[in-house]
Amino acid sequence: MANNLINGTFDACRAVIAVFKDRRRSKTARREFWALGPEECTGMLNDIGMSAAEFDAAMHLPHASQDFLTLAMLSVGIDPDNFDTLEFARDHFLSRTCITCPHRRKCHDHMQAFDFEGHYRDFCPNSENFSKLLRKRCDA
Repeated sequence: MANNLINGTFDACRAVIAVFKDRRRSKTARREFWALGPEECTGMLNDIGMSAAEFDAAMHLPHASQDFLTLAMLSVGIDPDNFDTLEFARDHFLSRTCITCPHRRKCHDHMQAFDFEGHYRDFCPNSENFSKLLRKRCDA
């Protein structure tokens, strides 16, 4: 009984520490992004269809500083560096969808467990886009 309580306390402490580390990384990423200058930042945000306010709000989501889109694409068998993929991602605002996703914690957990490809259809707002990219690759 006491052992379970101790383990539970350690797990809770680890979770709190992880949240604080995540917040610190997000603040650092946001600061580094805006340090690029307003013109460059606005151009980048326009490319992915986001406003500055949307970006700032998204940086408060869990794991905001991590690039899950690239990892997700690789996980499901999409080459994120392929020209057609890059063009499709830009035209369909995949980055914006990923950055503003309310399921980032779930995504992170599945990435950590290396089972994203088996579960993403249940929660990922880009799942239909991934299906389109995979079909497009098969049609080529």
